[in-house]
Amino acid sequence: MEVITSCNCPRAVTMSAIIYCLRSIAAQISIPEGTLLSPSETAAVVGGNVLTSQRLCDVILGAFEAVAASQGCMNNVTFGDETMGYYETIAGGAGAGEGFAGRSGVHTHMTNTRITDPEILESR
Repeated sequence: MEVITSCNCPRAVTMSAIIYCLRSIAAQISIPEGTLLSPSETAAVVGGNVLTSQRLCDVILGAFEAVAASQGCMNNVTFGDETMGYYETIAGGAGAGEGFAGRSGVHTHMTNTRITDPEILESR
């Protein structure tokens, strides 16, 4: 029910407040040492947000029954030599959820990629 006074909150502001609160909740995360998710200093590890983090996101979102799993990996192509290097992520797919279809050819979860800023490229 709306009110007559100027206390009605726009939907975008309501969503922002909800997201803020979810991000502000203190949570204790316990990850046993010497495991896949907290390896020892001498263990081989995955580089960045490529494989395990993608699958971990799928597991966590699956536990909340939020969405179906994504492709489970951030595929990439990389090449170069002493003078240049090129690294590009290749999109896969996003899982469906209740009331919406999945998507093909999109980046998901931890890929967090975008076009490299021109200033970075120009400085090389």
